[in-house]
Amino acid sequence: MRKVGTISELWRYPVSSTAGELIEQCEVTATGVVGDRRLALVDAATGVVAHPERDKRWQKAIFIRSRTISDGTVEIKLPGHDWLSVDAPGLTEALTGFFEFKVTVMPYERARPADDGTLFAIDRYDVSPLHLLTSASVDHLKAIHPNGDPDRRRFRPNIFLETEPDLSGFAELQWVDAPVSIGHVRATVIAPTKRCGFTIIAQDGLENDPEILRNVMKFGNRNMGVYCRPNEPGVVRVGDAVFISA
Repeated sequence: MRKVGTISELWRYPVSSTAGELIEQCEVTATGVVGDRRLALVDAATGVVAHPERDKRWQKAIFIRSRTISDGTVEIKLPGHDWLSVDAPGLTEALTGFFEFKVTVMPYERARPADDGTLFAIDRYDVSPLHLLTSASVDHLKAIHPNGDPDRRRFRPNIFLETEPDLSGFAELQWVDAPVSIGHVRATVIAPTKRCGFTIIAQDGLENDPEILRNVMKFGNRNMGVYCRPNEPGVVRVGDAVFISA
């Protein structure tokens, strides 16, 4: 196997559509990072899950942060507020004030443990396994679009890989169907990551930039990053080496 890089960042997004949390290690299963995208922001009036990439009402969601604390509780931080548990009595009021329409947080239907009467959000997309993005791709997009800022946060990876010096371009797109070793976890690269309008949305320190997606569409056939499916559960850590079967 050929070393292609070292994990420089690991990300988890406990509440989808929000800014996630940087973590030093994570447990992974066949469906991805444990605790990733467990919950959704939901329009309380309609039950529709947030779609920032196509509904401007939701684009402020990226300014909300979410994290998982040591006991497994998910917390949310809105601008101007302290961290609040997703079960906190005042969270719906705070979210509603922020979005200017009634918003609540609900677990995704796929997380349903039993028919206990709990309300669940309907999944708006297929659950993807580990999302891996390389520094080579980010650097390539920056070279194509030097006036923009293709910060890795725009692409919401679980694993951000600092690639070996000999790799360039949208390097990971060449790895589809290849076996990959992520630290001690064996996996398979199963598909390229098709980008959506979320990549252009303004967020903390980044301006709205439609040219980000236009250039990914033009030079990457809309793809940047890949999905990997672990072959067995395990723990992945920052600093782990990543190898691809040549």
